[in-house]
Amino acid sequence: MSDSKSTADQNVASLIAGVASRDPDKPALVFEMRGRSETISFAALWLDATTVATSLQRLGLRPGDRVIVMIPMSIDLYVCLLAVIKLGAVVVFVDPWMGARQIARFSEFAEPTAFIGIGKSHLLRWSSRKLREIKISITNGFRVGPFFARYSLEKLKQGAPDSEVTAVTPDQTALITFTGGASGTPKGANRTHRFLLSQHLALKHEFPYKPDDVDMPMFPVFALNNLVTGITSVVPEMDFRNVAEVDGGRILGQMIHHNVSTCTASPPLLDSLVDALQYAPAEVKARFRLRRALTGGAPVSDDQLVRWSSNFRTQAGPTEVIVAYGSTEAEPVGHIGAAERIELASMGRGYCTGHPVKLIQTGIVPITKGPIDVVSEHLRDLWLAPGQIGELIVAGDHVCRDYYKNKNATQENKLVDERGTVWHRMGDTGYFDEEGRFWLVGRVHSTIIRRGRQVHPQLVEQIAKSACADIVQVAAIGCPHGELGEAVIVLVAVEPSRVEISAEIESSVRNRLMEMSQPCDQVVVTGAKLPVDPRHNSKIDYERAKKLLPKQRWPERP
Repeated sequence: MSDSKSTADQNVASLIAGVASRDPDKPALVFEMRGRSETISFAALWLDATTVATSLQRLGLRPGDRVIVMIPMSIDLYVCLLAVIKLGAVVVFVDPWMGARQIARFSEFAEPTAFIGIGKSHLLRWSSRKLREIKISITNGFRVGPFFARYSLEKLKQGAPDSEVTAVTPDQTALITFTGGASGTPKGANRTHRFLLSQHLALKHEFPYKPDDVDMPMFPVFALNNLVTGITSVVPEMDFRNVAEVDGGRILGQMIHHNVSTCTASPPLLDSLVDALQYAPAEVKARFRLRRALTGGAPVSDDQLVRWSSNFRTQAGPTEVIVAYGSTEAEPVGHIGAAERIELASMGRGYCTGHPVKLIQTGIVPITKGPIDVVSEHLRDLWLAPGQIGELIVAGDHVCRDYYKNKNATQENKLVDERGTVWHRMGDTGYFDEEGRFWLVGRVHSTIIRRGRQVHPQLVEQIAKSACADIVQVAAIGCPHGELGEAVIVLVAVEPSRVEISAEIESSVRNRLMEMSQPCDQVVVTGAKLPVDPRHNSKIDYERAKKLLPKQRWPERP
Protein backbone atom coordinates (compact mmCIF):
# COMPACT_ATOMS: atom_id res chain seq x y z
CA MET A 1 0.00 0.00 0.00
CA SER A 2 1.69 3.19 -1.19
CA ASP A 3 1.60 6.29 0.97
CA SER A 4 1.93 8.71 -1.96
CA LYS A 5 -0.13 7.30 -4.82
CA SER A 6 -3.91 7.76 -4.75
CA THR A 7 -5.99 4.74 -5.77
CA ALA A 8 -9.68 3.88 -5.49
CA ASP A 9 -9.02 0.55 -3.77
CA GLN A 10 -7.49 2.40 -0.81
CA ASN A 11 -10.84 4.10 -0.23
CA VAL A 12 -12.63 2.05 2.46
CA ALA A 13 -15.91 2.50 0.57
CA SER A 14 -14.57 0.28 -2.22
CA LEU A 15 -14.90 -2.77 0.06
CA ILE A 16 -18.65 -2.24 0.35
CA ALA A 17 -18.90 -1.92 -3.42
CA GLY A 18 -17.35 -5.39 -3.57
CA VAL A 19 -19.89 -6.84 -1.11
CA ALA A 20 -22.78 -5.27 -3.07
CA SER A 21 -21.47 -6.94 -6.22
CA ARG A 22 -20.92 -10.38 -4.63
CA ASP A 23 -24.07 -10.58 -2.50
CA PRO A 24 -26.48 -7.94 -3.84
CA ASP A 25 -29.75 -9.24 -2.37
CA LYS A 26 -28.48 -10.01 1.14
CA PRO A 27 -29.98 -7.71 3.81
CA ALA A 28 -27.39 -5.16 4.88
CA LEU A 29 -29.27 -3.20 7.54
CA VAL A 30 -32.48 -3.83 9.47
CA PHE A 31 -34.05 -1.05 11.55
CA GLU A 32 -37.17 -1.17 13.68
CA MET A 33 -38.68 1.80 15.46
CA ARG A 34 -42.15 2.25 16.98
CA GLY A 35 -43.57 -0.78 15.21
CA ARG A 36 -42.12 0.16 11.80
CA SER A 37 -39.51 -2.07 10.18
CA GLU A 38 -37.14 -1.10 7.37
CA THR A 39 -34.63 -3.33 5.58
CA ILE A 40 -32.20 -2.53 2.77
CA SER A 41 -30.00 -4.91 0.77
CA PHE A 42 -26.31 -4.38 0.10
CA ALA A 43 -27.00 -3.55 -3.56
CA ALA A 44 -29.77 -1.05 -2.72
CA LEU A 45 -27.63 0.57 -0.02
CA TRP A 46 -24.72 1.01 -2.40
CA LEU A 47 -27.03 2.37 -5.10
CA ASP A 48 -28.50 4.96 -2.73
CA ALA A 49 -25.03 5.91 -1.48
CA THR A 50 -23.76 6.31 -5.04
CA THR A 51 -26.78 8.41 -6.03
CA VAL A 52 -26.39 10.69 -3.01
CA ALA A 53 -22.63 10.96 -3.68
CA THR A 54 -23.40 12.08 -7.25
CA SER A 55 -25.86 14.69 -5.98
CA LEU A 56 -23.37 15.97 -3.38
CA GLN A 57 -20.70 16.23 -6.06
CA ARG A 58 -23.05 18.32 -8.22
CA LEU A 59 -23.75 20.57 -5.24
CA GLY A 60 -20.01 21.26 -5.01
CA LEU A 61 -18.69 18.82 -2.38
CA ARG A 62 -15.05 17.98 -3.07
CA PRO A 63 -12.46 15.51 -1.69
CA GLY A 64 -11.19 16.64 1.71
CA ASP A 65 -14.29 18.72 2.50
CA ARG A 66 -15.75 18.07 5.94
CA VAL A 67 -19.39 17.11 6.34
CA ILE A 68 -21.23 17.21 9.67
CA VAL A 69 -23.50 14.15 9.92
CA MET A 70 -26.10 14.29 12.70
CA ILE A 71 -28.41 11.36 12.03
CA PRO A 72 -29.12 8.60 14.57
CA MET A 73 -28.31 5.00 13.65
CA SER A 74 -30.54 4.35 10.64
CA ILE A 75 -30.34 3.44 6.97
CA ASP A 76 -30.06 7.14 6.14
CA LEU A 77 -27.01 7.43 8.40
CA TYR A 78 -25.09 4.77 6.48
CA VAL A 79 -26.24 6.04 3.08
CA CYS A 80 -24.75 9.42 4.01
CA LEU A 81 -21.57 8.00 5.56
CA LEU A 82 -20.84 5.89 2.48
CA ALA A 83 -21.70 8.71 0.07
CA VAL A 84 -19.35 11.18 1.75
CA ILE A 85 -16.48 8.68 2.16
CA LYS A 86 -16.94 7.48 -1.44
CA LEU A 87 -16.27 11.03 -2.62
CA GLY A 88 -13.07 11.25 -0.59
CA ALA A 89 -14.68 13.82 1.70
CA VAL A 90 -14.57 13.60 5.50
CA VAL A 91 -17.48 12.59 7.74
CA VAL A 92 -17.58 14.52 11.03
CA PHE A 93 -19.73 12.29 13.22
CA VAL A 94 -21.26 13.79 16.35
CA ASP A 95 -22.62 11.30 18.90
CA PRO A 96 -26.19 11.90 20.14
CA TRP A 97 -25.15 11.53 23.81
CA MET A 98 -23.40 14.91 23.73
CA GLY A 99 -25.10 18.07 24.97
CA ALA A 100 -26.45 20.70 22.55
CA ARG A 101 -23.73 23.25 23.35
CA GLN A 102 -20.99 20.69 22.90
CA ILE A 103 -22.47 19.54 19.58
CA ALA A 104 -22.64 23.11 18.28
CA ARG A 105 -19.08 23.80 19.42
CA PHE A 106 -17.69 20.65 17.80
CA SER A 107 -19.61 21.38 14.59
CA GLU A 108 -18.20 24.89 14.31
CA PHE A 109 -14.71 23.65 15.12
CA ALA A 110 -14.78 21.22 12.17
CA GLU A 111 -15.28 24.09 9.67
CA PRO A 112 -17.69 22.04 7.55
CA THR A 113 -18.63 22.54 3.92
CA ALA A 114 -21.89 20.60 4.35
CA PHE A 115 -24.31 19.70 7.13
CA ILE A 116 -26.58 16.63 6.96
CA GLY A 117 -29.00 15.94 9.80
CA ILE A 118 -32.46 15.30 11.12
CA GLY A 119 -34.88 18.20 11.42
CA LYS A 120 -33.99 19.00 15.04
CA SER A 121 -30.30 19.22 14.21
CA HIS A 122 -31.02 22.13 11.86
CA LEU A 123 -32.62 24.06 14.70
CA LEU A 124 -29.25 23.73 16.41
CA ARG A 125 -27.48 24.74 13.20
CA TRP A 126 -29.57 27.91 12.97
CA SER A 127 -28.53 28.90 16.48
CA SER A 128 -24.96 29.34 15.20
CA ARG A 129 -24.02 32.11 12.77
CA LYS A 130 -21.14 30.07 11.34
CA LEU A 131 -23.29 27.00 10.78
CA ARG A 132 -26.13 29.05 9.23
CA GLU A 133 -23.71 30.15 6.51
CA ILE A 134 -23.11 26.59 5.27
CA LYS A 135 -24.38 26.41 1.69
CA ILE A 136 -24.92 22.65 1.51
CA SER A 137 -27.51 21.88 4.21
CA ILE A 138 -29.51 18.67 3.94
CA THR A 139 -32.24 17.11 6.06
CA ASN A 140 -33.65 13.60 6.02
CA GLY A 141 -36.75 14.85 7.84
CA PHE A 142 -39.57 17.32 7.30
CA ARG A 143 -38.56 20.42 5.33
CA VAL A 144 -40.42 23.74 5.17
CA GLY A 145 -39.22 25.64 2.10
CA PRO A 146 -35.52 26.53 2.55
CA PHE A 147 -35.94 26.45 6.32
CA PHE A 148 -34.17 24.89 7.99
CA ALA A 149 -32.27 23.02 5.26
CA ARG A 150 -31.80 23.87 1.59
CA TYR A 151 -32.03 20.28 0.34
CA SER A 152 -33.89 17.07 1.10
CA LEU A 153 -32.03 13.76 1.32
CA GLU A 154 -34.95 12.05 -0.40
CA LYS A 155 -34.56 14.41 -3.35
CA LEU A 156 -30.83 13.70 -3.49
CA LYS A 157 -31.61 9.96 -3.72
CA GLN A 158 -33.59 10.52 -6.91
CA GLY A 159 -30.71 11.57 -9.14
CA ALA A 160 -28.64 9.48 -11.55
CA PRO A 161 -25.93 7.35 -9.90
CA ASP A 162 -22.81 7.98 -11.95
CA SER A 163 -20.04 8.79 -9.45
CA GLU A 164 -16.99 6.55 -9.10
CA VAL A 165 -15.15 5.68 -5.89
CA THR A 166 -12.68 8.53 -5.41
CA ALA A 167 -9.00 7.64 -5.32
CA VAL A 168 -7.37 8.43 -1.97
CA THR A 169 -4.07 7.90 -0.21
CA PRO A 170 -4.09 5.67 2.89
CA ASP A 171 -3.44 8.59 5.23
CA GLN A 172 -6.30 10.78 4.01
CA THR A 173 -8.91 11.28 6.72
CA ALA A 174 -12.22 9.48 6.19
CA LEU A 175 -13.93 10.05 9.53
CA ILE A 176 -13.56 12.36 12.53
CA THR A 177 -15.10 11.38 15.86
CA PHE A 178 -14.86 13.52 18.96
CA THR A 179 -13.61 11.95 22.19
CA GLY A 180 -14.07 14.83 24.63
CA GLY A 181 -13.67 18.58 24.74
CA ALA A 182 -15.95 19.69 27.55
CA SER A 183 -13.27 22.32 28.10
CA GLY A 184 -10.37 23.40 25.93
CA THR A 185 -9.94 22.51 22.26
CA PRO A 186 -12.09 19.54 21.14
CA LYS A 187 -10.30 16.24 20.49
CA GLY A 188 -11.35 14.99 17.07
CA ALA A 189 -9.78 11.59 16.39
CA ASN A 190 -8.57 11.40 12.79
CA ARG A 191 -9.70 8.04 11.37
CA THR A 192 -7.90 7.68 8.07
CA HIS A 193 -8.73 5.21 5.30
CA ARG A 194 -5.70 3.19 6.45
CA PHE A 195 -7.05 3.23 10.02
CA LEU A 196 -10.54 2.01 9.00
CA LEU A 197 -9.18 -0.71 6.71
CA SER A 198 -6.74 -1.87 9.39
CA GLN A 199 -9.44 -1.80 12.06
CA HIS A 200 -11.56 -3.99 9.81
CA LEU A 201 -8.70 -6.49 9.49
CA ALA A 202 -8.12 -6.50 13.27
CA LEU A 203 -11.81 -7.06 14.07
CA LYS A 204 -12.07 -9.73 11.38
CA HIS A 205 -9.07 -11.57 12.84
CA GLU A 206 -10.10 -11.33 16.50
CA PHE A 207 -13.87 -11.76 16.19
CA PRO A 208 -14.55 -13.78 13.03
CA TYR A 209 -18.08 -14.19 11.71
CA LYS A 210 -19.73 -17.22 10.18
CA PRO A 211 -21.32 -16.71 6.72
CA ASP A 212 -24.87 -16.98 8.11
CA ASP A 213 -24.32 -14.77 11.17
CA VAL A 214 -26.71 -11.91 11.86
CA ASP A 215 -25.21 -9.26 14.14
CA MET A 216 -26.81 -6.70 16.47
CA PRO A 217 -24.35 -3.79 16.73
CA MET A 218 -25.01 -1.05 19.25
CA PHE A 219 -22.05 1.06 18.11
CA PRO A 220 -22.01 2.79 14.67
CA VAL A 221 -18.40 1.76 13.92
CA PHE A 222 -19.26 -1.94 14.34
CA ALA A 223 -22.22 -1.60 11.96
CA LEU A 224 -19.84 0.02 9.46
CA ASN A 225 -17.45 -2.90 9.90
CA ASN A 226 -20.34 -5.33 9.29
CA LEU A 227 -21.08 -3.59 5.98
CA VAL A 228 -17.45 -4.00 4.92
CA THR A 229 -17.53 -7.66 6.02
CA GLY A 230 -20.85 -8.47 4.34
CA ILE A 231 -22.72 -9.29 7.56
CA THR A 232 -26.36 -8.32 8.15
CA SER A 233 -26.84 -5.78 10.97
CA VAL A 234 -30.03 -5.60 13.03
CA VAL A 235 -29.81 -2.33 14.95
CA PRO A 236 -31.25 -2.50 18.48
CA GLU A 237 -34.51 -0.63 18.96
CA MET A 238 -33.55 1.84 21.67
CA ASP A 239 -32.83 5.46 22.49
CA PHE A 240 -29.05 5.67 22.09
CA ARG A 241 -29.04 8.81 24.24
CA ASN A 242 -30.39 6.86 27.22
CA VAL A 243 -28.74 3.44 27.29
CA ALA A 244 -29.85 2.73 30.87
CA GLU A 245 -33.52 2.74 29.82
CA VAL A 246 -33.20 0.14 27.05
CA ASP A 247 -36.16 -2.29 26.91
CA GLY A 248 -34.70 -5.78 27.16
CA GLY A 249 -37.97 -7.33 26.01
CA ARG A 250 -37.87 -5.41 22.73
CA ILE A 251 -34.24 -6.37 22.18
CA LEU A 252 -35.01 -10.03 22.85
CA GLY A 253 -37.97 -9.87 20.45
CA GLN A 254 -35.72 -8.45 17.71
CA MET A 255 -33.11 -11.14 18.30
CA ILE A 256 -35.68 -13.94 18.06
CA HIS A 257 -37.47 -12.50 15.02
CA HIS A 258 -34.29 -11.88 13.01
CA ASN A 259 -32.24 -14.89 14.23
CA VAL A 260 -29.51 -12.68 15.68
CA SER A 261 -26.45 -14.82 16.43
CA THR A 262 -23.88 -12.23 17.56
CA CYS A 263 -24.07 -8.83 19.20
CA THR A 264 -21.83 -5.96 20.25
CA ALA A 265 -23.27 -3.93 23.10
CA SER A 266 -22.49 -1.96 26.23
CA PRO A 267 -23.13 -3.61 29.63
CA PRO A 268 -26.54 -1.98 30.34
CA LEU A 269 -28.03 -3.54 27.19
CA LEU A 270 -26.83 -7.02 28.18
CA ASP A 271 -28.19 -6.50 31.70
CA SER A 272 -31.63 -5.66 30.27
CA LEU A 273 -31.45 -8.62 27.88
CA VAL A 274 -30.75 -11.02 30.77
CA ASP A 275 -33.72 -9.61 32.70
CA ALA A 276 -36.00 -10.26 29.73
CA LEU A 277 -34.58 -13.70 29.00
CA GLN A 278 -35.03 -14.91 32.59
CA TYR A 279 -38.80 -14.35 32.44
CA ALA A 280 -39.30 -15.35 28.80
CA PRO A 281 -41.52 -18.37 27.93
CA ALA A 282 -39.78 -21.66 27.19
CA GLU A 283 -40.62 -21.43 23.47
CA VAL A 284 -38.86 -18.04 23.26
CA LYS A 285 -35.77 -19.33 25.06
CA ALA A 286 -35.69 -22.27 22.65
CA ARG A 287 -35.37 -19.82 19.71
CA PHE A 288 -32.59 -17.77 21.31
CA ARG A 289 -29.50 -18.34 19.14
CA LEU A 290 -26.98 -15.76 20.38
CA ARG A 291 -23.65 -17.59 20.07
CA ARG A 292 -21.41 -14.60 20.93
CA ALA A 293 -21.90 -11.46 23.00
CA LEU A 294 -19.11 -8.90 22.71
CA THR A 295 -19.14 -6.08 25.23
CA GLY A 296 -16.91 -3.17 26.17
CA GLY A 297 -16.62 0.59 26.13
CA ALA A 298 -17.31 0.69 29.87
CA PRO A 299 -16.31 -1.21 33.03
CA VAL A 300 -17.71 -4.73 33.31
CA SER A 301 -18.04 -6.19 36.80
CA ASP A 302 -17.38 -9.82 37.68
CA ASP A 303 -20.98 -10.10 38.92
CA GLN A 304 -22.26 -9.06 35.50
CA LEU A 305 -20.07 -11.64 33.76
CA VAL A 306 -21.30 -14.41 36.04
CA ARG A 307 -24.92 -13.42 35.43
CA TRP A 308 -24.57 -13.18 31.66
CA SER A 309 -22.62 -16.43 31.39
CA SER A 310 -25.22 -18.25 33.50
CA ASN A 311 -28.25 -17.03 31.53
CA PHE A 312 -27.15 -16.66 27.90
CA ARG A 313 -27.59 -20.11 26.41
CA THR A 314 -28.70 -21.59 23.10
CA GLN A 315 -29.69 -25.11 22.13
CA ALA A 316 -26.13 -25.54 20.83
CA GLY A 317 -24.61 -24.56 24.18
CA PRO A 318 -23.72 -21.48 26.25
CA THR A 319 -23.21 -18.10 24.60
CA GLU A 320 -19.58 -17.03 24.35
CA VAL A 321 -19.24 -13.79 26.34
CA ILE A 322 -16.20 -11.66 25.49
CA VAL A 323 -15.02 -8.42 27.10
CA ALA A 324 -13.26 -6.24 24.53
CA TYR A 325 -10.81 -3.52 25.52
CA GLY A 326 -9.96 -0.42 23.52
CA SER A 327 -10.75 3.26 23.01
CA THR A 328 -11.91 5.67 20.33
CA GLU A 329 -8.30 6.05 19.18
CA ALA A 330 -7.46 2.33 19.27
CA GLU A 331 -10.07 -0.42 18.93
CA PRO A 332 -9.54 -3.32 19.50
CA VAL A 333 -6.54 -3.44 21.86
CA GLY A 334 -7.28 -6.70 23.66
CA HIS A 335 -10.05 -9.01 24.79
CA ILE A 336 -10.75 -11.80 27.26
CA GLY A 337 -13.42 -14.48 27.62
CA ALA A 338 -15.82 -14.28 30.56
CA ALA A 339 -14.75 -17.64 31.99
CA GLU A 340 -11.08 -16.61 32.15
CA ARG A 341 -11.91 -13.18 33.61
CA ILE A 342 -14.10 -14.74 36.31
CA GLU A 343 -11.41 -17.30 37.16
CA LEU A 344 -8.82 -14.55 37.59
CA ALA A 345 -11.10 -12.19 39.54
CA SER A 346 -10.41 -13.74 42.94
CA MET A 347 -6.76 -12.64 42.71
CA GLY A 348 -7.80 -9.03 43.44
CA ARG A 349 -5.07 -7.70 41.16
CA GLY A 350 -7.27 -5.49 38.98
CA TYR A 351 -9.35 -6.27 35.91
CA CYS A 352 -7.66 -8.51 33.35
CA THR A 353 -8.25 -7.36 29.76
CA GLY A 354 -6.52 -10.37 28.22
CA HIS A 355 -3.72 -10.57 25.67
CA PRO A 356 -3.20 -7.72 23.19
CA VAL A 357 -4.61 -8.36 19.71
CA LYS A 358 -2.25 -9.61 17.04
CA LEU A 359 -2.08 -6.38 15.01
CA ILE A 360 -1.02 -4.03 17.81
CA GLN A 361 2.18 -3.19 19.70
CA THR A 362 2.09 -2.39 23.42
CA GLY A 363 4.31 -0.95 26.12
CA ILE A 364 4.11 0.32 29.72
CA VAL A 365 5.61 3.69 30.72
CA PRO A 366 5.69 5.47 34.11
CA ILE A 367 2.49 7.23 35.15
CA THR A 368 2.72 10.91 34.26
CA LYS A 369 -0.11 13.43 34.59
CA GLY A 370 0.37 15.73 31.61
CA PRO A 371 2.74 15.51 28.62
CA ILE A 372 5.67 13.09 28.72
CA ASP A 373 8.87 14.96 27.89
CA VAL A 374 11.06 12.45 26.08
CA VAL A 375 13.08 12.48 22.87
CA SER A 376 12.30 9.72 20.39
CA GLU A 377 15.57 7.78 20.75
CA HIS A 378 15.02 7.43 24.51
CA LEU A 379 11.35 6.38 24.49
CA ARG A 380 12.10 2.70 25.03
CA ASP A 381 14.28 3.60 28.00
CA LEU A 382 11.00 4.35 29.80
CA TRP A 383 9.62 0.82 29.29
CA LEU A 384 8.57 -0.86 32.55
CA ALA A 385 9.06 -4.57 33.19
CA PRO A 386 6.18 -7.08 33.54
CA GLY A 387 4.44 -6.68 36.88
CA GLN A 388 5.25 -2.97 37.18
CA ILE A 389 2.26 -0.61 37.10
CA GLY A 390 2.36 2.23 34.60
CA GLU A 391 0.43 3.71 31.70
CA LEU A 392 -0.37 1.55 28.68
CA ILE A 393 0.75 2.85 25.27
CA VAL A 394 -0.13 1.22 21.95
CA ALA A 395 0.89 1.48 18.29
CA GLY A 396 -0.39 0.02 15.04
CA ASP A 397 -2.19 0.85 11.81
CA HIS A 398 -5.56 0.87 13.60
CA VAL A 399 -4.31 3.40 16.16
CA CYS A 400 -5.11 7.08 15.42
CA ARG A 401 -1.91 9.03 14.86
CA ASP A 402 -3.24 12.53 15.64
CA TYR A 403 -6.22 14.79 16.33
CA TYR A 404 -7.92 17.21 13.98
CA LYS A 405 -6.55 20.76 14.44
CA ASN A 406 -5.35 20.05 17.96
CA LYS A 407 -1.56 20.01 18.27
CA ASN A 408 -1.68 20.20 22.05
CA ALA A 409 -3.80 17.05 22.33
CA THR A 410 -1.53 15.29 19.84
CA GLN A 411 1.60 16.27 21.79
CA GLU A 412 0.05 15.21 25.09
CA ASN A 413 -1.40 11.89 23.92
CA LYS A 414 1.11 10.73 21.29
CA LEU A 415 4.74 9.64 21.59
CA VAL A 416 7.12 9.00 18.69
CA ASP A 417 10.05 6.59 18.85
CA GLU A 418 13.32 6.56 16.91
CA ARG A 419 11.71 4.53 14.08
CA GLY A 420 8.98 7.12 13.58
CA THR A 421 6.36 4.85 15.13
CA VAL A 422 3.53 6.83 16.75
CA TRP A 423 2.42 5.48 20.14
CA HIS A 424 -0.92 6.42 21.66
CA ARG A 425 -1.23 6.95 25.41
CA MET A 426 -4.34 5.01 26.47
CA GLY A 427 -4.71 6.97 29.70
CA ASP A 428 -5.26 3.64 31.49
CA THR A 429 -2.95 2.37 34.21
CA GLY A 430 -2.03 -1.26 34.74
CA TYR A 431 0.61 -3.89 34.12
CA PHE A 432 1.41 -6.99 32.11
CA ASP A 433 1.55 -10.29 33.96
CA GLU A 434 3.96 -13.16 33.31
CA GLU A 435 1.52 -14.57 30.72
CA GLY A 436 1.51 -11.34 28.71
CA ARG A 437 -2.01 -10.29 29.74
CA PHE A 438 -2.79 -6.65 30.56
CA TRP A 439 -4.40 -5.88 33.93
CA LEU A 440 -6.29 -2.61 34.32
CA VAL A 441 -6.06 -0.85 37.71
CA GLY A 442 -7.15 2.74 37.04
CA ARG A 443 -6.81 5.89 34.96
CA VAL A 444 -3.87 8.27 34.87
CA HIS A 445 -5.99 11.30 35.74
CA SER A 446 -7.68 9.56 38.71
CA THR A 447 -4.49 8.06 40.19
CA ILE A 448 -4.26 9.11 43.85
CA ILE A 449 -0.92 10.18 45.32
CA ARG A 450 -0.96 9.46 49.06
CA ARG A 451 2.24 10.05 51.03
CA GLY A 452 4.12 9.94 47.73
CA ARG A 453 2.72 6.50 46.90
CA GLN A 454 0.46 5.84 43.92
CA VAL A 455 -2.98 4.44 44.79
CA HIS A 456 -4.96 2.96 41.89
CA PRO A 457 -8.74 3.55 42.08
CA GLN A 458 -10.03 0.48 40.24
CA LEU A 459 -7.85 -1.78 42.37
CA VAL A 460 -9.31 -0.23 45.54
CA GLU A 461 -12.84 -0.38 44.10
CA GLN A 462 -12.55 -4.04 43.12
CA ILE A 463 -11.45 -5.04 46.62
CA ALA A 464 -14.00 -2.78 48.36
CA LYS A 465 -16.91 -4.16 46.35
CA SER A 466 -15.99 -7.72 47.33
CA ALA A 467 -16.38 -6.77 51.02
CA CYS A 468 -20.17 -6.76 51.12
CA ALA A 469 -23.01 -8.08 48.95
CA ASP A 470 -25.05 -4.93 49.64
CA ILE A 471 -22.63 -2.71 47.69
CA VAL A 472 -23.97 -1.61 44.29
CA GLN A 473 -21.29 0.89 43.19
CA VAL A 474 -17.89 2.02 44.48
CA ALA A 475 -15.70 5.02 43.68
CA ALA A 476 -12.21 5.55 45.13
CA ILE A 477 -11.62 9.29 45.14
CA GLY A 478 -8.54 11.33 45.99
CA CYS A 479 -9.21 14.47 48.03
CA PRO A 480 -6.63 17.16 48.97
CA HIS A 481 -5.17 16.67 52.42
CA GLY A 482 -2.54 18.80 54.13
CA GLU A 483 -0.48 15.96 55.60
CA LEU A 484 -1.11 13.13 53.11
CA GLY A 485 -1.15 15.09 49.87
CA GLU A 486 -4.32 13.23 48.91
CA ALA A 487 -6.59 11.19 51.15
CA VAL A 488 -8.27 8.03 49.83
CA ILE A 489 -12.04 8.31 50.18
CA VAL A 490 -14.05 5.21 49.31
CA LEU A 491 -17.58 6.23 48.28
CA VAL A 492 -19.94 3.27 48.52
CA ALA A 493 -23.46 3.26 47.02
CA VAL A 494 -26.07 0.85 48.39
CA GLU A 495 -29.82 0.48 47.99
CA PRO A 496 -31.59 3.19 50.04
CA SER A 497 -33.09 0.53 52.34
CA ARG A 498 -29.59 -0.63 53.34
CA VAL A 499 -28.25 2.76 54.44
CA GLU A 500 -29.41 1.92 57.96
CA ILE A 501 -26.56 -0.60 58.26
CA SER A 502 -23.96 1.85 56.90
CA ALA A 503 -21.70 1.43 59.96
CA GLU A 504 -21.54 -2.32 59.34
CA ILE A 505 -20.82 -1.81 55.64
CA GLU A 506 -18.16 0.79 56.39
CA SER A 507 -16.41 -1.59 58.79
CA SER A 508 -16.49 -4.43 56.25
CA VAL A 509 -14.95 -2.25 53.55
CA ARG A 510 -12.21 -0.94 55.86
CA ASN A 511 -11.29 -4.43 57.05
CA ARG A 512 -11.22 -5.88 53.55
CA LEU A 513 -8.97 -3.11 52.23
CA MET A 514 -6.67 -3.50 55.24
CA GLU A 515 -6.39 -7.25 54.56
CA MET A 516 -5.29 -6.48 50.98
CA SER A 517 -2.84 -3.73 52.08
CA GLN A 518 -4.81 -0.97 50.37
CA PRO A 519 -5.02 2.49 52.04
CA CYS A 520 -8.37 3.90 53.08
CA ASP A 521 -8.80 7.15 55.00
CA GLN A 522 -12.57 7.26 55.01
CA VAL A 523 -15.55 5.21 53.84
CA VAL A 524 -18.71 7.12 52.91
CA VAL A 525 -21.92 5.12 52.44
CA THR A 526 -24.73 6.65 50.39
CA GLY A 527 -28.16 5.54 49.23
CA ALA A 528 -27.83 7.68 46.11
CA LYS A 529 -26.69 6.28 42.77
CA LEU A 530 -23.21 7.38 41.80
CA PRO A 531 -23.15 9.55 38.65
CA VAL A 532 -22.05 7.79 35.46
CA ASP A 533 -21.12 8.80 31.92
CA PRO A 534 -23.98 9.61 29.51
CA ARG A 535 -22.65 7.43 26.71
CA HIS A 536 -22.58 3.98 28.34
CA ASN A 537 -24.21 4.68 31.72
CA SER A 538 -21.43 2.63 33.34
CA LYS A 539 -18.27 4.68 33.93
CA ILE A 540 -18.15 6.53 37.24
CA ASP A 541 -17.97 10.32 36.79
CA TYR A 542 -15.45 11.04 39.56
CA GLU A 543 -15.78 14.83 39.47
CA ARG A 544 -19.55 14.69 39.93
CA ALA A 545 -19.20 11.90 42.51
CA LYS A 546 -17.08 14.22 44.70
CA LYS A 547 -20.20 16.33 45.26
CA LEU A 548 -21.73 13.42 47.19
CA LEU A 549 -18.94 13.55 49.77
CA PRO A 550 -19.69 15.36 53.04
CA LYS A 551 -17.73 18.51 53.82
CA GLN A 552 -15.56 17.88 56.86
CA ARG A 553 -12.38 18.72 58.72
CA TRP A 554 -9.73 16.02 58.63
CA PRO A 555 -8.37 14.55 61.88
CA GLU A 556 -4.74 15.25 62.68
CA ARG A 557 -3.65 11.67 61.93
CA PRO A 558 -5.98 9.71 59.65
